[in-house]
Amino acid sequence: MLELSNITKIFRTELIETHALRGINLTVNEGEFVALTGPSGSGKSTLLNVLGTLESFDGGDYKLDGTSIKGWSDRELSNLRNEKIGFIFQGFNLIKDYSLFDNIELPLRYRGMAASERKRRVEQALELVGLAARKDYHPSQLSGGQQQRVAIARAIAGQPRILLADEPTGNLDSLMARQVMELLEQINAQGCTILMVTHDPDQARRASRQVQIVDGMLSDASMYDPLAVA
Repeated sequence: MLELSNITKIFRTELIETHALRGINLTVNEGEFVALTGPSGSGKSTLLNVLGTLESFDGGDYKLDGTSIKGWSDRELSNLRNEKIGFIFQGFNLIKDYSLFDNIELPLRYRGMAASERKRRVEQALELVGLAARKDYHPSQLSGGQQQRVAIARAIAGQPRILLADEPTGNLDSLMARQVMELLEQINAQGCTILMVTHDPDQARRASRQVQIVDGMLSDASMYDPLAVA
């Protein structure tokens, strides 16, 4: 379970303070598929980065499985991400000179995982996204939708309990976007908690719950109470 209590985030320059998050209260239960929606600049990606511990927060508290991570060191947060959190980015973030297999395997190497276990996980992830036969291809040999599926495979090979997706279909045509959404739904059905930033209302409706953010605030109390959502 993810629990944010009165989370604030301020970006500062010499002249300006920008309040990106203003008193966010949000609970996400295990196994939920939550869509984060709202206008551009509203704080969606900042909230996702705080949830993924890629951004610090200035006030409030963040509990993961009942344990506060406030004040944790960079090393502790890095270990937390490696163990529990997977990321899918709009820009894919694949290494162009690496094969698909190597792109997916690299984060597992950083964990010090045995070669046999890495191989098993990579092949299993590629099979799930339908690209097992192309494991020796390079990203430039794939379509945008296929590259996004590789990015998803890289995320799920680590067997995360939480998957954070920032506009995962933003660079894709409607057919590829639908295929990626179907894949995310399949992963969620296997028990993985997913939080997805999206501008697309049709994709947001496919999630089990929508959370709307406007000017760094949740726009409606019902949006962060799972029991209040029909």
